Amino acid sequence: MIADLCRRWTDELRGELEGLTKKHDFDGTIRSLIHLYRTDENSPYQALKHPTKIRDYNPSLNLIDKTVGARRIVELRGDDFRRWYKQWGKGGMTRRAHGAIRKLRSALSYGSEQKLAGCRDAREILSLIRFSTPDTRRVKMEYEHARAICEKAIELGRPSIALTQAIQWDTALRRIHVIGEWLPLVAGEAGGIIRGKTKWRGLTAADISADMVLTVPVTSRNKVATSHDLTACPLVMWVLSHARLPKMGPLIVSETTGFPYRDNYYYTDWRDIADKAGVPKGIWSMDARAGAISEAEEATGSVDAARKLAGHTNAKTTLGYVRNDDVEHNRRVAQARAALRQ
Repeated sequence: MIADLCRRWTDELRGELEGLTKKHDFDGTIRSLIHLYRTDENSPYQALKHPTKIRDYNPSLNLIDKTVGARRIVELRGDDFRRWYKQWGKGGMTRRAHGAIRKLRSALSYGSEQKLAGCRDAREILSLIRFSTPDTRRVKMEYEHARAICEKAIELGRPSIALTQAIQWDTALRRIHVIGEWLPLVAGEAGGIIRGKTKWRGLTAADISADMVLTVPVTSRNKVATSHDLTACPLVMWVLSHARLPKMGPLIVSETTGFPYRDNYYYTDWRDIADKAGVPKGIWSMDARAGAISEAEEATGSVDAARKLAGHTNAKTTLGYVRNDDVEHNRRVAQARAALRQ
């Protein structure tokens, strides 16, 4: 456990040190372009939200750097981009390949703005190529999956994961809204939970009232405040029959570190428990939201009811999460129409 903790903290430290090294001059390679894109204070990369950098941009930029970083930009042709897309998408990883191409476009656009050699031509070539887009995700978590994960987490002494999973399922909240997130520390900030140059922000015990109503405030990632009566949430109440809510401080704390989770480490621990609970690899933690919203739409027959549960301002957004069987839905509609005629 100590060795695992050391490895995790070392990984976190490396992440915090990323981009703090001496700024390199552009040498014509993709690797140097990516470095400038990440470190130049005038780069559009700096305007991205911290979670977007960590979860979306950095994995793709790291993939590009690792696989083709040594290539000289002035030598690139269309065949190179097509070959890389196939390489990055092997094994059904179309979504990863599509993300890497998008990030490469962004880096080359930055290079074009800075008049870095070869970037404008490469960006123009890339704009002429059409790549297949990943299919819309149609997978959803089922109640049986959520329940199995909660039971296994309790069995393994990980009530934090059980409670997170239960809240996700019963309230349709995003995982990041439940566990919170570590954001860059703003100069002059004091108090709170601080590690290195990051500060944690998220739900605390104070966000649950005496009558067990959980209120999720408006944040940069949560445009609509939502409230949920936890006593009406069966899976949450089952977990709380085996574990206690904290009296103060963060709502979710890792049993391993004693700190709130960093998102990637939560997912690693969640996946391990999900595997032991027999949940298929194709079911992801994020699929709990789609499962909850789909169940809400199916139970009420109302997209608007599901929209309110999800905290969406637009029903079109909600429909992107509803992954119910069209045959069953159309059967209910046909029965309702027939009943109306009777």
